[in-house]
Amino acid sequence: MNQLKPRQLDIMQSLAKMLGEKGPVKITTSLLANECGITEAAIYRHFPSKKKIFSGLVDFCEQNIFDLISSINSSEGSELEKVKKIMVLLVTFSEKNPGLARLLTREAFSVDETSLDQRIGQMMSKIELVIKQNLQKYEQETKKKLNLPTASAANLLLASSEGIIQQFVRSGFQDSPSKRINDQFEFLISSLNPS
Repeated sequence: MNQLKPRQLDIMQSLAKMLGEKGPVKITTSLLANECGITEAAIYRHFPSKKKIFSGLVDFCEQNIFDLISSINSSEGSELEKVKKIMVLLVTFSEKNPGLARLLTREAFSVDETSLDQRIGQMMSKIELVIKQNLQKYEQETKKKLNLPTASAANLLLASSEGIIQQFVRSGFQDSPSKRINDQFEFLISSLNPS
């Protein structure tokens, strides 16, 4: 991601804030300019289109999530612990950034933003692959087979994280998932482990 100018960052933060507050209402550049305290023309001086602002938010999500995943993967602990930490990361990132949670669930996108919808899909596929690789590494290191094939297990674990994020968005950000995800993810992962 290119280095953002301070005003570009302000615009993106305002959009994320509006997504977290206003819900799936159509956010126009006029509303966004009003929120930023600038003119619509000023928005277009910093971004050629509203889609580019959304694209910047997707870049932000992707870069931050993968930086954090990389940190988890290079930390101490078993591969199953790392998988759990990745799942918790996705949910807590969404909980701390409600507007970005709307991006991850694709609720923020209109029909005009299908390419961004695809990028979120690709990002989630990459996360699923990282989970699968950790599960495979666990099997190789322990010489134990999980109770599900690694591809199916990775898909189940990511789907549960995505589902929890979706419930959080659907609750209007009222039902905080962090109070129960540790137990839920621990149960899911231990049910995969044959030991």
